[in-house]
Amino acid sequence: MKGFDIPERWRGLPLLVFASFLFALMALCARLLAGLLSVGQVVCGRFVVGLLFLAVYYPVMRRKPRFGRPTLWALRGIFGGASVYLYFYCIEQLAVGPAVLLNACWPIFGSILGFFFLDERVSGNLLGGLIAATVGAGLVIWGTALEMPTLSFGVGAGAGVLSAVFSGAAVVAMRALRNDTDAATVFLSFCAFGLLFGLPFALADWRPLTSYTVLVLVALGLTSAAAQMIFTYAMGYVTTAMGGVGSQLTPVFSWMLGAFLLAEPAAPLALLGAAVCVGGVLWGTGILGKLLAPAPKPSGRPST
Repeated sequence: MKGFDIPERWRGLPLLVFASFLFALMALCARLLAGLLSVGQVVCGRFVVGLLFLAVYYPVMRRKPRFGRPTLWALRGIFGGASVYLYFYCIEQLAVGPAVLLNACWPIFGSILGFFFLDERVSGNLLGGLIAATVGAGLVIWGTALEMPTLSFGVGAGAGVLSAVFSGAAVVAMRALRNDTDAATVFLSFCAFGLLFGLPFALADWRPLTSYTVLVLVALGLTSAAAQMIFTYAMGYVTTAMGGVGSQLTPVFSWMLGAFLLAEPAAPLALLGAAVCVGGVLWGTGILGKLLAPAPKPSGRPST
Protein backbone atom coordinates (compact mmCIF):
# COMPACT_ATOMS: atom_id res chain seq x y z
CA MET A 1 0.00 0.00 0.00
CA LYS A 2 2.99 2.26 -0.03
CA GLY A 3 2.18 3.04 -3.65
CA PHE A 4 -0.79 5.10 -2.43
CA ASP A 5 -0.28 8.47 -0.80
CA ILE A 6 -2.33 8.04 2.38
CA PRO A 7 -2.51 11.24 4.48
CA GLU A 8 -0.88 10.92 7.88
CA ARG A 9 -4.15 11.56 9.74
CA TRP A 10 -5.77 8.52 8.07
CA ARG A 11 -3.02 6.08 9.01
CA GLY A 12 -3.11 3.93 12.12
CA LEU A 13 -6.44 4.04 13.99
CA PRO A 14 -8.79 5.16 11.15
CA LEU A 15 -7.52 2.34 8.97
CA LEU A 16 -7.91 -0.12 11.87
CA VAL A 17 -11.58 0.88 12.23
CA PHE A 18 -12.22 0.37 8.51
CA ALA A 19 -10.40 -2.97 8.57
CA SER A 20 -12.52 -4.04 11.55
CA PHE A 21 -15.70 -3.44 9.57
CA LEU A 22 -14.37 -5.44 6.61
CA PHE A 23 -13.39 -8.30 8.96
CA ALA A 24 -16.97 -8.28 10.26
CA LEU A 25 -18.29 -8.61 6.69
CA MET A 26 -15.90 -11.53 6.17
CA ALA A 27 -17.27 -13.27 9.28
CA LEU A 28 -20.80 -12.75 8.00
CA CYS A 29 -19.88 -14.45 4.71
CA ALA A 30 -18.30 -17.35 6.62
CA ARG A 31 -21.51 -17.81 8.60
CA LEU A 32 -23.55 -17.86 5.38
CA LEU A 33 -21.40 -20.78 4.17
CA ALA A 34 -21.80 -22.80 7.39
CA GLY A 35 -23.12 -26.27 6.55
CA LEU A 36 -22.84 -25.69 2.79
CA LEU A 37 -19.06 -26.06 2.55
CA SER A 38 -16.53 -27.62 4.91
CA VAL A 39 -14.38 -25.34 7.06
CA GLY A 40 -11.34 -26.40 5.04
CA GLN A 41 -13.01 -25.28 1.79
CA VAL A 42 -13.91 -21.90 3.28
CA VAL A 43 -10.34 -21.43 4.53
CA CYS A 44 -8.87 -22.36 1.14
CA GLY A 45 -11.35 -20.11 -0.66
CA ARG A 46 -10.29 -17.17 1.46
CA PHE A 47 -6.60 -17.66 0.76
CA VAL A 48 -6.97 -18.49 -2.94
CA VAL A 49 -8.73 -15.17 -3.47
CA GLY A 50 -5.99 -13.48 -1.45
CA LEU A 51 -3.28 -14.99 -3.65
CA LEU A 52 -5.16 -13.93 -6.79
CA PHE A 53 -5.40 -10.43 -5.33
CA LEU A 54 -1.63 -10.36 -4.84
CA ALA A 55 -1.07 -11.72 -8.36
CA VAL A 56 -2.76 -8.55 -9.63
CA TYR A 57 -1.37 -6.22 -6.96
CA TYR A 58 2.32 -6.82 -7.58
CA PRO A 59 2.31 -6.16 -11.36
CA VAL A 60 0.02 -3.13 -11.02
CA MET A 61 2.17 -1.61 -8.26
CA ARG A 62 5.39 -2.69 -10.04
CA ARG A 63 6.69 -4.27 -6.88
CA LYS A 64 8.19 -7.59 -5.82
CA PRO A 65 7.94 -9.42 -2.48
CA ARG A 66 10.62 -8.52 0.05
CA PHE A 67 11.71 -11.38 2.29
CA GLY A 68 13.73 -9.74 5.05
CA ARG A 69 13.45 -12.40 7.75
CA PRO A 70 12.26 -15.71 6.25
CA THR A 71 11.78 -17.55 9.56
CA LEU A 72 9.65 -14.83 11.10
CA TRP A 73 7.82 -14.41 7.78
CA ALA A 74 6.95 -18.13 7.76
CA LEU A 75 5.84 -18.10 11.41
CA ARG A 76 3.44 -15.25 10.70
CA GLY A 77 1.78 -17.38 8.02
CA ILE A 78 1.70 -20.58 10.06
CA PHE A 79 0.21 -18.88 13.13
CA GLY A 80 -2.27 -17.00 10.95
CA GLY A 81 -3.35 -20.10 9.03
CA ALA A 82 -4.03 -22.04 12.23
CA SER A 83 -5.95 -19.10 13.65
CA VAL A 84 -8.17 -18.75 10.58
CA TYR A 85 -9.09 -22.44 10.49
CA LEU A 86 -10.03 -22.45 14.18
CA TYR A 87 -11.88 -19.15 13.77
CA PHE A 88 -14.00 -20.40 10.86
CA TYR A 89 -14.70 -23.62 12.73
CA CYS A 90 -15.94 -21.57 15.68
CA ILE A 91 -18.17 -19.47 13.36
CA GLU A 92 -19.66 -22.67 11.95
CA GLN A 93 -20.49 -23.96 15.45
CA LEU A 94 -21.72 -20.71 17.03
CA ALA A 95 -23.51 -17.56 15.98
CA VAL A 96 -21.47 -14.80 14.33
CA GLY A 97 -21.39 -12.52 17.37
CA PRO A 98 -20.13 -15.02 19.97
CA ALA A 99 -17.61 -16.57 17.56
CA VAL A 100 -16.07 -13.25 16.61
CA LEU A 101 -15.98 -12.16 20.24
CA LEU A 102 -14.02 -15.22 21.31
CA ASN A 103 -11.48 -14.57 18.58
CA ALA A 104 -11.40 -10.91 19.62
CA CYS A 105 -9.66 -11.90 22.85
CA TRP A 106 -6.41 -12.01 20.84
CA PRO A 107 -5.23 -8.59 22.16
CA ILE A 108 -4.81 -10.17 25.61
CA PHE A 109 -2.42 -12.78 24.26
CA GLY A 110 -0.89 -10.35 21.75
CA SER A 111 -0.11 -7.80 24.45
CA ILE A 112 1.54 -10.44 26.63
CA LEU A 113 3.63 -11.74 23.74
CA GLY A 114 4.39 -8.20 22.59
CA PHE A 115 5.72 -7.39 26.06
CA PHE A 116 8.10 -10.35 26.06
CA PHE A 117 9.22 -10.36 22.43
CA LEU A 118 8.89 -6.73 21.26
CA ASP A 119 9.47 -4.96 24.60
CA GLU A 120 6.20 -3.06 24.11
CA ARG A 121 4.74 -1.44 27.20
CA VAL A 122 1.03 -1.29 28.03
CA SER A 123 0.24 1.60 30.33
CA GLY A 124 -2.09 4.48 31.06
CA ASN A 125 -5.10 5.05 28.81
CA LEU A 126 -4.11 2.19 26.52
CA LEU A 127 -4.29 -0.38 29.34
CA GLY A 128 -7.61 0.98 30.59
CA GLY A 129 -9.03 1.08 27.09
CA LEU A 130 -7.92 -2.48 26.37
CA ILE A 131 -9.56 -3.72 29.57
CA ALA A 132 -12.79 -1.78 28.91
CA ALA A 133 -12.98 -2.94 25.29
CA THR A 134 -12.45 -6.55 26.32
CA VAL A 135 -15.08 -6.29 29.07
CA GLY A 136 -17.48 -4.82 26.54
CA ALA A 137 -16.85 -7.70 24.16
CA GLY A 138 -17.52 -10.11 27.03
CA LEU A 139 -20.84 -8.43 27.79
CA VAL A 140 -21.89 -8.83 24.17
CA ILE A 141 -21.18 -12.55 24.18
CA TRP A 142 -22.90 -12.97 27.54
CA GLY A 143 -26.00 -11.13 26.40
CA THR A 144 -26.13 -13.12 23.16
CA ALA A 145 -25.76 -16.40 25.04
CA LEU A 146 -28.66 -15.49 27.36
CA GLU A 147 -30.86 -15.01 24.31
CA MET A 148 -29.76 -18.39 22.91
CA PRO A 149 -29.93 -20.82 25.88
CA THR A 150 -29.40 -23.84 23.63
CA LEU A 151 -26.14 -22.44 22.25
CA SER A 152 -23.32 -24.88 22.94
CA PHE A 153 -19.94 -23.30 23.60
CA GLY A 154 -18.09 -26.67 23.99
CA VAL A 155 -15.67 -27.50 21.20
CA GLY A 156 -16.64 -24.42 19.19
CA ALA A 157 -15.79 -22.09 22.06
CA GLY A 158 -12.50 -23.89 22.63
CA ALA A 159 -11.64 -23.41 18.96
CA GLY A 160 -12.48 -19.72 19.31
CA VAL A 161 -10.14 -19.27 22.27
CA LEU A 162 -7.32 -21.15 20.52
CA SER A 163 -7.84 -19.00 17.43
CA ALA A 164 -7.32 -15.96 19.66
CA VAL A 165 -4.04 -17.39 20.97
CA PHE A 166 -2.73 -18.00 17.45
CA SER A 167 -4.02 -14.61 16.31
CA GLY A 168 -2.08 -12.90 19.07
CA ALA A 169 1.10 -14.72 18.05
CA ALA A 170 0.50 -13.90 14.37
CA VAL A 171 -0.03 -10.20 15.08
CA VAL A 172 3.16 -10.00 17.15
CA ALA A 173 5.08 -11.60 14.28
CA MET A 174 3.40 -9.17 11.88
CA ARG A 175 4.27 -6.20 14.06
CA ALA A 176 7.92 -7.27 14.15
CA LEU A 177 7.98 -7.80 10.38
CA ARG A 178 6.49 -4.39 9.63
CA ASN A 179 9.76 -2.74 10.70
CA ASP A 180 11.40 -3.85 7.45
CA THR A 181 8.76 -5.75 5.43
CA ASP A 182 5.94 -4.23 3.38
CA ALA A 183 2.28 -5.11 4.02
CA ALA A 184 1.87 -7.11 0.80
CA THR A 185 4.79 -9.42 1.57
CA VAL A 186 3.42 -10.08 5.06
CA PHE A 187 0.01 -10.79 3.54
CA LEU A 188 1.65 -13.19 1.07
CA SER A 189 2.90 -15.29 3.98
CA PHE A 190 -0.59 -15.35 5.47
CA CYS A 191 -2.18 -16.54 2.21
CA ALA A 192 0.49 -19.07 1.21
CA PHE A 193 0.81 -20.85 4.54
CA GLY A 194 -2.92 -20.48 5.28
CA LEU A 195 -3.74 -22.29 2.03
CA LEU A 196 -1.27 -25.08 2.85
CA PHE A 197 -2.83 -25.40 6.31
CA GLY A 198 -6.42 -25.61 5.08
CA LEU A 199 -5.90 -27.77 1.97
CA PRO A 200 -5.75 -31.20 3.72
CA PHE A 201 -8.99 -30.42 5.59
CA ALA A 202 -10.70 -29.28 2.38
CA LEU A 203 -9.72 -32.44 0.49
CA ALA A 204 -10.80 -34.66 3.38
CA ASP A 205 -14.30 -33.15 3.46
CA TRP A 206 -14.97 -31.80 -0.03
CA ARG A 207 -18.53 -30.70 -0.77
CA PRO A 208 -20.01 -29.72 -4.15
CA LEU A 209 -19.71 -26.07 -5.15
CA THR A 210 -22.69 -24.06 -6.39
CA SER A 211 -22.96 -20.62 -7.96
CA TYR A 212 -24.16 -19.27 -4.59
CA THR A 213 -21.31 -20.73 -2.53
CA VAL A 214 -18.73 -19.57 -5.09
CA LEU A 215 -20.17 -16.04 -5.02
CA VAL A 216 -20.10 -15.90 -1.22
CA LEU A 217 -16.57 -17.38 -1.19
CA VAL A 218 -15.38 -14.65 -3.54
CA ALA A 219 -17.00 -11.98 -1.37
CA LEU A 220 -15.38 -13.53 1.70
CA GLY A 221 -11.99 -13.60 0.02
CA LEU A 222 -12.18 -10.01 -1.25
CA THR A 223 -13.29 -8.53 2.08
CA SER A 224 -10.63 -10.60 3.82
CA ALA A 225 -7.88 -9.51 1.45
CA ALA A 226 -8.78 -5.85 1.71
CA ALA A 227 -9.16 -6.02 5.50
CA GLN A 228 -5.88 -7.88 6.00
CA MET A 229 -3.89 -5.54 3.75
CA ILE A 230 -5.31 -2.46 5.48
CA PHE A 231 -4.81 -3.97 8.95
CA THR A 232 -1.21 -5.00 8.17
CA TYR A 233 -0.42 -1.53 6.82
CA ALA A 234 -1.98 0.15 9.85
CA MET A 235 0.04 -2.02 12.25
CA GLY A 236 3.16 -0.26 10.98
CA TYR A 237 1.93 2.87 12.76
CA VAL A 238 0.59 1.49 16.07
CA THR A 239 1.72 -0.89 18.81
CA THR A 240 0.34 -4.40 19.25
CA ALA A 241 -1.85 -3.26 22.16
CA MET A 242 -3.15 -0.23 20.23
CA GLY A 243 -4.04 -2.53 17.35
CA GLY A 244 -5.85 -4.76 19.82
CA VAL A 245 -7.90 -1.86 21.16
CA GLY A 246 -8.90 -0.73 17.68
CA SER A 247 -9.75 -4.21 16.50
CA GLN A 248 -12.28 -4.63 19.33
CA LEU A 249 -14.71 -2.85 17.03
CA THR A 250 -14.89 -6.02 14.90
CA PRO A 251 -17.10 -7.86 17.44
CA VAL A 252 -19.42 -4.86 17.62
CA PHE A 253 -19.75 -4.66 13.83
CA SER A 254 -20.17 -8.45 13.61
CA TRP A 255 -22.85 -8.53 16.27
CA MET A 256 -24.76 -5.70 14.55
CA LEU A 257 -24.58 -7.40 11.15
CA GLY A 258 -25.67 -10.71 12.68
CA ALA A 259 -28.60 -9.05 14.42
CA PHE A 260 -29.85 -7.13 11.40
CA LEU A 261 -29.08 -9.57 8.57
CA LEU A 262 -29.21 -13.01 10.22
CA ALA A 263 -31.83 -12.27 12.91
CA GLU A 264 -29.44 -13.19 15.71
CA PRO A 265 -30.66 -12.03 19.16
CA ALA A 266 -30.23 -8.34 20.02
CA ALA A 267 -30.12 -8.51 23.81
CA PRO A 268 -30.05 -5.32 25.95
CA LEU A 269 -26.92 -6.61 27.69
CA ALA A 270 -25.27 -7.00 24.29
CA LEU A 271 -26.18 -3.41 23.45
CA LEU A 272 -24.56 -2.29 26.68
CA GLY A 273 -21.47 -4.33 25.83
CA ALA A 274 -21.26 -2.72 22.40
CA ALA A 275 -21.34 0.73 24.01
CA VAL A 276 -18.64 -0.24 26.54
CA CYS A 277 -16.51 -1.69 23.74
CA VAL A 278 -16.70 1.50 21.66
CA GLY A 279 -16.00 3.56 24.77
CA GLY A 280 -12.91 1.46 25.45
CA VAL A 281 -11.62 2.10 21.95
CA LEU A 282 -12.14 5.86 22.33
CA TRP A 283 -10.49 5.82 25.76
CA GLY A 284 -7.52 3.67 24.82
CA THR A 285 -6.66 5.73 21.78
CA GLY A 286 -6.97 9.06 23.62
CA ILE A 287 -9.88 10.28 21.50
CA LEU A 288 -12.29 10.28 24.44
CA GLY A 289 -9.98 12.56 26.42
CA LYS A 290 -9.83 15.01 23.55
CA LEU A 291 -13.61 14.98 23.17
CA LEU A 292 -14.16 15.63 26.89
CA ALA A 293 -11.39 18.19 27.24
CA PRO A 294 -12.67 21.73 27.89
CA ALA A 295 -12.38 24.18 25.06
CA PRO A 296 -9.40 26.54 25.33
CA LYS A 297 -10.21 29.86 26.94
CA PRO A 298 -9.96 32.95 24.78
CA SER A 299 -6.89 35.06 25.42
CA GLY A 300 -8.96 38.14 26.11
CA ARG A 301 -7.09 40.19 23.61
CA PRO A 302 -9.21 42.06 21.09
CA SER A 303 -8.77 40.93 17.54
CA THR A 304 -7.33 43.41 15.10
